[in-house]
Amino acid sequence: MDIWEKARSMPKEPGVYIFKENGTPIYIGKAKNLRNRISSYFSKRAMEKAHKIVANADDIEYIVLSNEREALVMEANLIYIHKPRFNTLLKETHAYPYVAFKGGDFPYIEITHEKTPSSIGPFTSVSFLRNLIKVIQPILQLRTCTYDLSKVDHPCFEYHIKRCGAPCVGLMSKEEYEERVKIARSFLSGDTKTVKDWIKKRIEAYAKQKMFESAEIMRRMYERLNEFLATQSVEFQKSIDVDAVDVRNGGAVLVKVRNGMMLAKLEFELDGGYKDFIERYYIGRGESPAPLVLVKKNIRGLKTWSKRISSTIRTPESESEKKIFAIASKNLDEYLYGAIRIRKILEETKRRLGLKKVPQLIEGIDISHTSGTFTVASVVVFVKGRPKKELYRRYRLSNFSKPDDFEAMRQVVKRRYPRHSVPDLILIDGGKGQVNAVINALRSVGINNVAVVGLAKEDERLVFPGKQTDLHLSVDNNVLRLMISVRDESHRFAISYHRLLRGKKMTESFLDSIPGIGPKRKHVLMKTFKSLKGIKHASHDELKRVVGEKMAEKIENSLSHEALNLRDNS
Repeated sequence: MDIWEKARSMPKEPGVYIFKENGTPIYIGKAKNLRNRISSYFSKRAMEKAHKIVANADDIEYIVLSNEREALVMEANLIYIHKPRFNTLLKETHAYPYVAFKGGDFPYIEITHEKTPSSIGPFTSVSFLRNLIKVIQPILQLRTCTYDLSKVDHPCFEYHIKRCGAPCVGLMSKEEYEERVKIARSFLSGDTKTVKDWIKKRIEAYAKQKMFESAEIMRRMYERLNEFLATQSVEFQKSIDVDAVDVRNGGAVLVKVRNGMMLAKLEFELDGGYKDFIERYYIGRGESPAPLVLVKKNIRGLKTWSKRISSTIRTPESESEKKIFAIASKNLDEYLYGAIRIRKILEETKRRLGLKKVPQLIEGIDISHTSGTFTVASVVVFVKGRPKKELYRRYRLSNFSKPDDFEAMRQVVKRRYPRHSVPDLILIDGGKGQVNAVINALRSVGINNVAVVGLAKEDERLVFPGKQTDLHLSVDNNVLRLMISVRDESHRFAISYHRLLRGKKMTESFLDSIPGIGPKRKHVLMKTFKSLKGIKHASHDELKRVVGEKMAEKIENSLSHEALNLRDNS
């Protein structure tokens, strides 16, 4: 049965329909009457987009639902999951972070990019979120470790420096811990009053018990919290809960304010209007709106959309509301200006480098090693001129006893591209030899006609495969600046991984040389002090709290012997 026959046989009921090509959804829509709606796609008077959908589709499916409301919710959810190419899509310009609480009866805070029904967010950035956690952690003293607590028999270093209440060994009850988790969740959701009231009560309790040192510590924490909040609130009303949304010219910005604190400024690509944003963000993604959602103008059907997301949608009225919306509007101006500038740079990149198409997807590859040992490779990904860090990958390369960048490049290409889609441009940190090595490696796995360019370190010239002449651009040329930013990012990512492996190996080798340190103690030391440098700079008391008096002395003696050997050999 072809799709026209399927369309004619559909029920006259509300529901969702899905056009497919080779089993993949290419368009998803909703309808009050499925048969009438689908039949309209085959009409000569149908819009050009409808004709394209029908021309590409080889199958159509439908889901009958009880009413139009159910159809709207399911349509939005399916579009978010499948991202069909003919639908208006809401695309994040960054991978925004969320907070999750994991770890059984005594959960710890985890930063994640995965949205779940219980997660909190999204937030503007990981750094902003870390600052939120940093300010609340010493106050509430939730655990920071991810250990199986049933296997822990003594409190770790975090307890001794008063950053953890040590629920692992019963020094904080489950009930008290649950209360603190609840306060942390409310704070990360924008409720600052609850944690402030909790601190005040503890200060008063300590003062009554004449525990003046503890009261003073809590008072200083209270002051630090207020200082942090003052930098975030931008002088909004303390009680204001609002989302400000500006949508225009292919972009959207959402500013989230909770209890007067700005929790997020989020940017999106959106080829649509306010209705598309509301449907895709609040309904499709299931994001919780504020009680008030501010928009630039009164869109048609405001009351209907307000009911659908259970919030009031309207234009700004008070001075605080106008100020918040102005922030959203200014950020959208900056985003659109940046998007136009990047588009022009990418078009110039196509022309200057002689590419067949505008390089919307660029990948940068770099190699790092120490005289051939710990050889690693990094692959960084730029989408539309912006780094997409969640797509970065790093590779540990083996069988190297001496430096061989050509073979390293060949290895990473053969490991990556048979499993990943090929980008519009591959940028190599290196000269013609490295570029040709990548081209040959791609051909060996059946991949041809890929644009590969190198950036030579000596004079920042662009190098092409074969006999093509190198390209020298001025240092302020936008194309060269973009290539340098990709190269520098791939270099940074490779170096950081190389240092991580090298430092870990040096620390483990040092610890393995000390009698009495087994896998468990090694794990605790690495978790607490992070590196050999951290162990070297730890005081005797800090080491003692983690591994005991005798083992602390052994570590210090080993460090003294190592220092003497280095001095004698110098």
